[in-house]
Amino acid sequence: MAALIDPARTAEALRERSQISFVDMARWMAAMMVMVGHLRNPLVLGYGDLPADDRAIWVQGWFFITGFHAEAVLVFFVLSGYLVGGLSMARGAAGKFALDSYAIDRVSRLFIAFIPAVILTYVLDSVGASLFGDSGLYDGTHPMIVAKNHGIVFQDFLGLDVLLGNLAMVQYYFVPELGSNSPLWTLSTEFWFYFVFGLVLAGFLYKQSRFRFTMIAAGIAASLLLGLEFIGFFGLWLIGFAVGLVRARWAAYPLIAAAALFGWLGFLRLNDAWFDAHLDWKLASQYVMAILFAWLILSMSYKPSRLFEWLQPFNKFMADFSYSLYLIHFPVMIFLIAVLGQVTGLDGFYTAFNPTDPMALISYLGLIVVIILVSWAFAQMTEKHTAKLRNWLKAQAHARRGKAPHVG
Repeated sequence: MAALIDPARTAEALRERSQISFVDMARWMAAMMVMVGHLRNPLVLGYGDLPADDRAIWVQGWFFITGFHAEAVLVFFVLSGYLVGGLSMARGAAGKFALDSYAIDRVSRLFIAFIPAVILTYVLDSVGASLFGDSGLYDGTHPMIVAKNHGIVFQDFLGLDVLLGNLAMVQYYFVPELGSNSPLWTLSTEFWFYFVFGLVLAGFLYKQSRFRFTMIAAGIAASLLLGLEFIGFFGLWLIGFAVGLVRARWAAYPLIAAAALFGWLGFLRLNDAWFDAHLDWKLASQYVMAILFAWLILSMSYKPSRLFEWLQPFNKFMADFSYSLYLIHFPVMIFLIAVLGQVTGLDGFYTAFNPTDPMALISYLGLIVVIILVSWAFAQMTEKHTAKLRNWLKAQAHARRGKAPHVG
């Protein structure tokens, strides 16, 4: 067992440029997949609504490739467990874990972009509902919102209680996600992953039994309060954490792991309807995917790739604003479609385009470019300054205790 489990394994693997590049690529590609999948929904008719003559091979490919946004979220969960959980465990094993530093690291990372994203969502949705209400996107009457989002009324979720609940990171579990920004549910889920894991890890590391019991009990209580669905998601996160502890060079077969992962993803995509109708099996399928992706992470950590090393600057550039892209793409997307509908007068923005209409592809690609540029600019004002905020918070915390700050 000692040879198999190594708490320092994640930190060791992330010293390799190839592994850092792979993780960065997974981060930005997952964010991009979520965005392109979400963008297709209000802009293009559903596949089932298309006449048979309009289901060309390239249309089928478009729908197939852009249908993995739910699976992309699982990638985030596993990566988060691997990075946050694995590195925290490595610090704990080295005697360098401190709960206050851990909390500052996690809060600064999440909230520096999250709070501005919440404000931006509120502003865009309020303005959009007021000035571009005829689009049907905000009042739930747009045909694609009715068909694909069950007629959800985004403008109903702009109340003060929802706003404050989102800022307190209890959206999805106790209040709705703010306005149109339904992807915010994963941010509260991530926040509580960090909260529960940090308390439990601190509890195990504390030497005083009274504090140990209190920390662990608080973490378990929070999980139970959030419910079984959260616990199911946390299990996916823990798969990423667990693979970060494993030292198993004998299991490192990147090509086989990648083939297994993409084969499973294809199987899931082709059987979406069946899994949606059998939720227990759907959860099981998500765990299989998480395990396969974790296997790929493990395999890549042992097999440095010159290609990934060469791509490292590009992957880092894209990953550096992937969090912002995920945070704001949905309200920006909805607002832009509403504006384009009013400015151009094209029916496709009000009722959705047929994918064979040239304007569908032009609008889709153009909006992708604009959303990426807006997200990059947003990141320059927010997450780019995460290290500065983190170091400042640590300096304040250490100053209050009369100690020199440790920054980095």
